[in-house]
Amino acid sequence: MTHFNFSFFGKEVFDLDEKVEAEGYVAAVLLLIMILVAFVNVVTRYLFHASIAFTEEIEVAFFVWITFLGIGMAFRRGSHLAMVFVRDRVPVRKHLIIFGQILSLILFIVVLYLTAQYVYLDMTIYHSTTMALGIPMWVYTIGMPIISILVIFRIAQSIREAMKNA
Repeated sequence: MTHFNFSFFGKEVFDLDEKVEAEGYVAAVLLLIMILVAFVNVVTRYLFHASIAFTEEIEVAFFVWITFLGIGMAFRRGSHLAMVFVRDRVPVRKHLIIFGQILSLILFIVVLYLTAQYVYLDMTIYHSTTMALGIPMWVYTIGMPIISILVIFRIAQSIREAMKNA
């Protein structure tokens, strides 16, 4: 458990006691890179009247990675989307929650399989490259199966905790 104390000019603004996941730091770094790349692109567009073409490639890839990282973080914290209307009207909530998590686990196993297959095919058969930089596409898409493994791990943790508390 890590303790965060945010203060402004010596006055405490708020405290935050929370488990800090590594994926949160990775997502923050990716977001910072996205912001910097977008800022540089805007500046060059106004100063030199020319846009940097590859910035969109980087921003889209990092956005997808951040989304997957956020899914893993949400499962770890138990703050993922839920059908609250149905959940609140079912008398046995724990079993419904575990069932939903198992369905999510199955979904991300399928996502892992499909994205790994896509990356493999792109590396071995298709050899497609990006339009702006000519970088192999698998460099951008390799994050999806890797982060899917993390999401599967986080869902498994969530299922284990839900079963322990049931």
